[in-house]
Amino acid sequence: MSNATDTPTVGGKGNYDESYARFLKAYQDFKGECPKGVTLKLQKSGARYNLLLQFKQPPTGKRLPKTANLECTPQGVIDGVKKAKLVSEALGTITSTSEFWDWYDTTILGKNQIEDNLITYREIFQQLEDEYFAGYNRNTGRPRSRDVVSDLTSYHQSKGVFFELFPNWDEYPSWEGFKAMLYTPLQNGEELIGSKTFKERYYILKAIAKKSPNKEHLLKQLEPINPKQTKFKKKQRLSVDVFKDWWINTKKEAYTIRNPQHQSSRHAWLWVTGMAVMYGLRPTEIAAAVNLTKSFVTEDGVIIKALSDPDNQDNYLVLGDYTYFTDSEGRKVSIKTGGRIVAPIPSLDMFKFLELKKPLLPKYTPRAGSLPHTIVRGFNGLFDRRLASMKCPVTQKYAFRRLYNLLGEKYGLPIELRARLMGHSTIVNESKYKTEGIDATLEVLKGVSKLPIPLNVAIERLTALGFDVDTPEAKAFLRVIYQID
Repeated sequence: MSNATDTPTVGGKGNYDESYARFLKAYQDFKGECPKGVTLKLQKSGARYNLLLQFKQPPTGKRLPKTANLECTPQGVIDGVKKAKLVSEALGTITSTSEFWDWYDTTILGKNQIEDNLITYREIFQQLEDEYFAGYNRNTGRPRSRDVVSDLTSYHQSKGVFFELFPNWDEYPSWEGFKAMLYTPLQNGEELIGSKTFKERYYILKAIAKKSPNKEHLLKQLEPINPKQTKFKKKQRLSVDVFKDWWINTKKEAYTIRNPQHQSSRHAWLWVTGMAVMYGLRPTEIAAAVNLTKSFVTEDGVIIKALSDPDNQDNYLVLGDYTYFTDSEGRKVSIKTGGRIVAPIPSLDMFKFLELKKPLLPKYTPRAGSLPHTIVRGFNGLFDRRLASMKCPVTQKYAFRRLYNLLGEKYGLPIELRARLMGHSTIVNESKYKTEGIDATLEVLKGVSKLPIPLNVAIERLTALGFDVDTPEAKAFLRVIYQID
């Protein structure tokens, strides 16, 4: 075959540059050294020849040729025999189909085949981090920033904490690495499958897989796994009477504390619990209020009076985008759903009972050098510890928000308004904040019984009581109350 036009085109890693006859002789001489079950195969496709390995492939068990990154040269034949022996050994020791093909990609095909596409976990994690901070806060639409402590914390909680489960960031993504991360037991000893953590790990792995050169393989392995969360933390409930009894008794006990600083702290945290119930706020949102002791003027020139102003009967509260505290570098802490104006439950008696017009916002100064998530959780952490020390009947902060939602329903606030004031959607309000139970239903019904009744019902009841609803005076009252034209 000295004539170049008669020379076959060969595949594998590249066209050979030696005599085809020498290659063919090497193929005939050495193919017999392959182990039983795995052989070399010279396959013609059109005018092209490829040197392949042929063996029973998992999981089908069908004997088929498979590319092995071999050159059509004498050395390629020798390399092929070596690889055939490795494949034979792997087929006898590796029982998992996914493990075998991960091994085959790495050992037989070799890294050089996809060298330009291979990226490590570290590189993928950096891409995901950059994309996160190039995005926007999903609740407020504010651009994320590494200069905002809350954004650093959100990144750590939603991504960073899961990246830390990978022991070697300089490895390339593999199904073995994915499995080890996904099924790492929970530290609290609880069952992993069905937990919120399992669901979050699963979707992080999907994000990593989509950036991997072997994404089809990784996504295929993830596909049959069900990440649905089936285990939820039991929601604590707090009734109005239980809260009021605990609050007044704890308030009385606070006056017996001799240390002035400790007594002041106790009163301050009790004030926070009252604000959480009456305004449905998270503790950190209370730390973002900007009109506690001075009026707030909007961009349109509207004046919102200070909460402490005795002439302020509306008691609207203005929340800023950030809390009053920062980290030692001056980086801000944002609140979850952004700045907004909120109104209290329309119960003047309870508002007065909780002494909310005397703002007592607790002081919190993050320690220098604290991690972002420690700073963001600091105010809430103090609140949790104070609840425990004050023997509060609940330990979940959101129990106060659920009580607000219950009171809001009792006093006739529609769900759309309650959801808006609390900073979420009606779907979230219904699923997370609705208080179930007979006692809760009775509490709502007591409030509904005191709400305004329809015009025709009012006329019927007034007539039954002996009032003449056709008099000019009665018609005038009804016209004003029911806004009749």
